[in-house]
Amino acid sequence: MNLTARQQEILNYIRDFRRQAGCSPSIPELQRAFGFRSPNAVSSHLSALENKGAIRRAERGSRQIELPGEALPTLPIPLLGAIPAGNPQQQEPLPPEDCLHVDLEALGFRPQRGCFALRVRGDSMNQAAILDGDVVVVQPSPSPKAGQIVAALIDGESTLKRLVFVRGRWFLKAENTAYPELIPRSDLVIQGVVQLVIRQLKA
Repeated sequence: MNLTARQQEILNYIRDFRRQAGCSPSIPELQRAFGFRSPNAVSSHLSALENKGAIRRAERGSRQIELPGEALPTLPIPLLGAIPAGNPQQQEPLPPEDCLHVDLEALGFRPQRGCFALRVRGDSMNQAAILDGDVVVVQPSPSPKAGQIVAALIDGESTLKRLVFVRGRWFLKAENTAYPELIPRSDLVIQGVVQLVIRQLKA
């Protein structure tokens, strides 16, 4: 593989970034890292690297740069228990050694410290394509936004719902008309925002 000095620098940067961050750099990140004046300069270098077989690029996605023969490691995500997607309940604990091993490139987001998974129990979120038996990957967020699907403690009990803000009040909304809205009597604690839904298809 006959690379120019700059192409080798970019390839090394991509390789190091993937190992440290668990995903490939985006074009804006490459532009900042190398001081390119425009995204077109980044695209030109990536096209040259692809033509020489150093990288592969997907048609969609800002981080879809693959290195042939170099798969990203899997990320162990602790499976902390089951969360009701129905009426709020006490959370069901699971042994702490239970965990998922997820391909980092399949995540589609950069996981932060404290990321965890929960198994869904119930059908209150089925209109959001979250079904009974699915596993949701949840990322802690200090400032969740209205409209996001969250794992929450409402008045001390756990549930999975959509976070809604109306007329100065936060509450939780099911994605199934058979379930009522949940308005906290006293406490509403957001444990994290759902980033990924994993479904195991039955044979």
